[in-house]
Amino acid sequence: MKNNTIMIAGSLLLTSILTFSFYGIGQSLASGNEGYWELDDDDDDYRHSSTIQNPLYAEECGSCHMAYPAQLLPGASWRRVMQGLDQHFGENAEVDATTGQAIEKYLLQTSDSSSYRKLFRNLGDRVPLRITDLPYFIHEHDEIPSRFIQANDKVGSISQCNACHQNAERGQFDEDNVFIPGFGRWDD
Repeated sequence: MKNNTIMIAGSLLLTSILTFSFYGIGQSLASGNEGYWELDDDDDDYRHSSTIQNPLYAEECGSCHMAYPAQLLPGASWRRVMQGLDQHFGENAEVDATTGQAIEKYLLQTSDSSSYRKLFRNLGDRVPLRITDLPYFIHEHDEIPSRFIQANDKVGSISQCNACHQNAERGQFDEDNVFIPGFGRWDD
């Protein structure tokens, strides 16, 4: 009799755990967050190296800010960025037509051939101009207190990837290697 009671209690517990687990997964999928399940922190595609292979892009864009790996935005976003260089986030970043065409060609070819496309899930028809507007980016940075970033004069903005990700320019954003200046290693 005692063994039957233990078996029944165990079965009820297992049934409850499975029910709540499947319910949670179903709710996540229904809310459109399936990209977060498929691109977890151990996803090799997100961690792979992507050094800037275009010296013109590295020189022109890297002279004012980090030359972001082209794979971090979809091609449509880079096209809009390049079309708006006269008002590039409050600055005039215009280049001559030949330089602009060469840089845009590089950005489009590189971003469209990327295994980073998983970052673009959940965008729908949106064409973000900032990497920081990607749902995956927001998801990965939402727990970091503003005092570590905006109020930190060594970082200043969430867009300064290379301030905390030492290998950001090579496309390496492994969260195990995040070091926030003035605060130390970030452990999520």
